[in-house]
Amino acid sequence: MLLNWVRLISRPAHRTRVKQSRRLLRRVRGFGGPQRAAHVLSYLRKIDPYVLEELVLSALEDRGCLVLRNRRYSGDGGVDGHVRISGSWWPIQVKRYGAYIDHQHVSEFVQIVSSAEYGGGLFVHTGLSGSAVYRHLRGSSVYLISGDRLVEMICAHATHWP
Repeated sequence: MLLNWVRLISRPAHRTRVKQSRRLLRRVRGFGGPQRAAHVLSYLRKIDPYVLEELVLSALEDRGCLVLRNRRYSGDGGVDGHVRISGSWWPIQVKRYGAYIDHQHVSEFVQIVSSAEYGGGLFVHTGLSGSAVYRHLRGSSVYLISGDRLVEMICAHATHWP
């Protein structure tokens, strides 16, 4: 966290979004009841997309992962941040969708992960996957995190991931 604070010292908007993500993370973790997952996903679909990116990164930090936040939101080359998993760096792409995701986004991310020496990649989204997405994931080291898996990643404090 200290490394990211130093990296973002000249980026006040980023620091503000990280703080906002921490506040929203506490709020989302407080949701309960039988419709908890639906409530969490509905809430995540309404927040600012950049805050959602930071919220996912903050949740991974809370799980004990080393996270490297990007210094910019647009023009990031399709990678929203990096997380250290099992001794290697994994890029993360976070997308806020209300409906089906664009399978082309997944295809582009798979290409990014396979073109570099990453241990794998996390494509995180709030929408519906659809069958076309899985065609792009076959044979790749990209994990799709959505639905119940996304809610578990954000709300649980378990240290095993993915």
